[in-house]
Amino acid sequence: MQSKHRIFVSVENNAYCGWQSKLFYFSSVTRLSHQPIFIVHDSGRSRHSDFDDLIRAGATICSAPSYAQSVHDVYLPRNTAGSLIHAAEMCGKDDLIVLCDPDMIFLGDPDLPNSLSVNYYSYMNYDRPEVLDAMQKLNISRDLVEKQREELRGGVPYVIPASVARPLGTTWLETVDAFPPRKWIDIMHAFGLAATKLGLQVTRTDVVDVNLKPATRPQHKIIHYCYGDNLWDKRFFMHENDLEQLWFPRVWAEEKTMLAEILTQIVEAREFYQNLR
Repeated sequence: MQSKHRIFVSVENNAYCGWQSKLFYFSSVTRLSHQPIFIVHDSGRSRHSDFDDLIRAGATICSAPSYAQSVHDVYLPRNTAGSLIHAAEMCGKDDLIVLCDPDMIFLGDPDLPNSLSVNYYSYMNYDRPEVLDAMQKLNISRDLVEKQREELRGGVPYVIPASVARPLGTTWLETVDAFPPRKWIDIMHAFGLAATKLGLQVTRTDVVDVNLKPATRPQHKIIHYCYGDNLWDKRFFMHENDLEQLWFPRVWAEEKTMLAEILTQIVEAREFYQNLR
């Protein structure tokens, strides 16, 4: 990563995102020597204690309003686009925003580009009926999408030049609202449509391993633990009373596998935060 790259993490104010944010921060400062910024969206409740732990560790926590409510429904992924708007306000014009989800850890420097980019996710498909319907509602020509269709098949980490971040974030909110009823993946397709609508050229990276097969060795420098299995799944730890089992894992994984790396960093992070008290 270059000095102009600035990592921002879009998170909800709850226990589920709190522990992921603590793990993300630990991973970023120990594996990248990089200080990420967390944009925590209003939930109507006081700030979760995990974010206080992050502040004690030296993290920057920025409060932001919730963008989840639209004219159609409440859709939490809208907050990712809202985070981009707020990140733009904290950056210089030459900075590069690296927009992440909290359920990611680092193994080293992912060597991100210095231009607008998305990371490749194979399940992205701009021929899905709901995406085609959204294009029609937004008056986006299918031919325009086809020109960089493969490059648009991606998601986090998004690399976004700060100079285009605010208009892109605003347009992203507009394009995702063309998708109701919405699924979690629609925020990703909406990013591609927003970039297309603004005439922006997107490149595609491949710097992430997802934990679809957690017993395999990682090939890249980022693990996105968005999947899970019967042995370990981030969704096992959604509530406050689940966190003891998270920080004191009782599962075993073969060395150098994705699951082993996740568990190792969890244990190291637990000790890191305990030593701050």
